[in-house]
Amino acid sequence: MPSAVNQNGPQPVKSGKTSDPDFNVCGPLFAAAQKGELDKIKEILDKDPKKIDEQCEKHDKYTPVIVAAVSGKLEAVQLLCKRGANVNLRDSNSYTIIKLTLDKGYKDIANWLVDAYPEMIITDPRLPKGEEWLKAQFAKMSNNIEDPASKPPQTVLDNLISGNLKPDTDRTVSEVYWEHILLRYIGDIPKDIERNYSKKLKMAFCGTFDRTLQGHAGIKESARLLNSVLPTTQYNITGTHVAPKGQWVTERWEYHDYENNLQVLDGVDTFLINEDKGKIEVMLINYNVYELKWIDDPERPVKKAHNWTPV
Repeated sequence: MPSAVNQNGPQPVKSGKTSDPDFNVCGPLFAAAQKGELDKIKEILDKDPKKIDEQCEKHDKYTPVIVAAVSGKLEAVQLLCKRGANVNLRDSNSYTIIKLTLDKGYKDIANWLVDAYPEMIITDPRLPKGEEWLKAQFAKMSNNIEDPASKPPQTVLDNLISGNLKPDTDRTVSEVYWEHILLRYIGDIPKDIERNYSKKLKMAFCGTFDRTLQGHAGIKESARLLNSVLPTTQYNITGTHVAPKGQWVTERWEYHDYENNLQVLDGVDTFLINEDKGKIEVMLINYNVYELKWIDDPERPVKKAHNWTPV
């Protein structure tokens, strides 16, 4: 995902020689992963295999394999993966291990992960497989939209891949909306928030979650909630209407994750976009997540259980 970004978009990643955080505070396994101490990693996991996917609250919920990857320790990454590390776990910013690794300049590790996990969805356009995936998703979205005026502009995709993003205030309503969508597909939520959302944003949820949220903190929370029930970015935009007059956009979307048996069939989001400021100011969001039954808000003490029959 394009995350080594300046204010205009992706930029060449740096060498990874910059000072790194001290992961000792996360525990012995994280420290060993950072230093590439293979014998220590084996010793810890032999005693407690469940530590393999432990997340460090003090460092953005990094896992040991993420720590090894961003520290440039390929052999440690390989060992942790052999022991069953979940490479699909994201950090507290919803960043993937691929994105974080590329941000640190360790393309060799990112390429190893791509080869080792051929079924992993690669969304970062800095890698050929990620660019190919993003272009395919863009084409699918465009084909799903009948109204020519509502289709995603090709320039938004091109600018995102090249890193030459337009200034915030020099964009149409359609460009703001579609850049938001593509950044979400890529998984760069912080960049999406920075460029596309008003600090005075007002947001209302219904469906699996029932919340009202505000501002950048609110959109971060909404992303956390979404990621708590949908583990990947396998969204499918089934229809978008950009109002020819005014600043409203309505989007219909679905989600199909057959490996985890998760679906959203009724996603509807509505946006009020201030074209002069280039920012989303109001969002109305509805989606229900289905497994074998409807997944109610997983953070509520009492969960509902509704039978679901696929349509």
